[in-house]
Amino acid sequence: MENVIKILSELVSFETYNPPGKDYDKIAYYLRDLFESIGFSVELIEIPEEYLDRNYIYSPRHKGNKRIIVLAKNNEEPLIHFNAHYDVVPAGNGWLTDPYKLKLVGDKAYGRGVSDMKGGIVSMYLALSETKRPVEISLVPDEESGGIGTKYLTEVRKIRAKYVIIGEPSFPDIYIGHLGIIRGVIRVIGKQVHASKAKEGENAFIKAAKLALEIQKIYNVKEVSLNLGGYTINSSDNDGVVPGEFAFSFYRSTLPDEKNVEDEIRSIVSKAANNVNVKYEMEVKSYVPGSLTPKDSKLVKVAEECVYRVINVLPEKIIAQIRYDGVFFRPFAEVINIGPGDNAHIPNESVSVSNIVKTSRIYGCIISTLFLRD
Repeated sequence: MENVIKILSELVSFETYNPPGKDYDKIAYYLRDLFESIGFSVELIEIPEEYLDRNYIYSPRHKGNKRIIVLAKNNEEPLIHFNAHYDVVPAGNGWLTDPYKLKLVGDKAYGRGVSDMKGGIVSMYLALSETKRPVEISLVPDEESGGIGTKYLTEVRKIRAKYVIIGEPSFPDIYIGHLGIIRGVIRVIGKQVHASKAKEGENAFIKAAKLALEIQKIYNVKEVSLNLGGYTINSSDNDGVVPGEFAFSFYRSTLPDEKNVEDEIRSIVSKAANNVNVKYEMEVKSYVPGSLTPKDSKLVKVAEECVYRVINVLPEKIIAQIRYDGVFFRPFAEVINIGPGDNAHIPNESVSVSNIVKTSRIYGCIISTLFLRD
């Protein structure tokens, strides 16, 4: 248990919040050394700047921060691929302790990323340190900005595996699929003037507010959520100027089998803009569709059996509301998610230390059982 706490504490101490991608290189070198210490061959893969320019949704905030994928394996032909991300969302407000210094209270460990998903990395490390079966693990950046690390790994490096296990917070249940995400920016056009002559201008902020309210009024898809204004961009950034442009983000969940989502959003925004007489431009920054692995697939059945063996609980098999990186592997692999955490993106994020150990045993059971039955 001391080793679990030590590694988790060290991982939390890296302030890998995204955006912009702080300390990515530092944690990548730490993870390289960690997996080399158990005999794995480790490759560090740096994502090119031009790829980030095209795909990073918070561009250009990635500038000056290296994006490094850690790919570790104990065999050149691994059957099972583990995947985890080391970036976290910004800490935000409401913390009772330092979010980047692990705090233990009984079995609970508190800190940014302990649940989503540095605790999962520890579980994977424990399981992989105890197996001789051919496996590999990818530890990636930028999951919190659309999954760029895993996207690059599968799209450009062509990483392939028959079975993939991801460790996002879900304990004790198994995510067999997840919703997708489409996200982007709506830029409203006004007319910039000096603040003392506001009546001569067209305040893009006011127009953007009207447009956002009208979009929300029209939007009526009940199954999935639409979030507007998670971040904003003010062209003037000065209270002495009437803003000539004002942009706000949109984030829309998508169902695994949903089609024509971008067309639907563009239609809603166009109708709303016409209703309130607003000029705008809309840019889709990222679209990651949903994913689903059949309940009767071998990996799902083995995982269900192993959860029951280790903790004597029959897990739920769930389509998660949140997106995870399984979508990039799903076209060629059976993919599941099970991780030791049970919360994410909240102040005072926590994880049960004993669940980190239990999850590592579940991973070990899945590894050994799959090799016996494959």
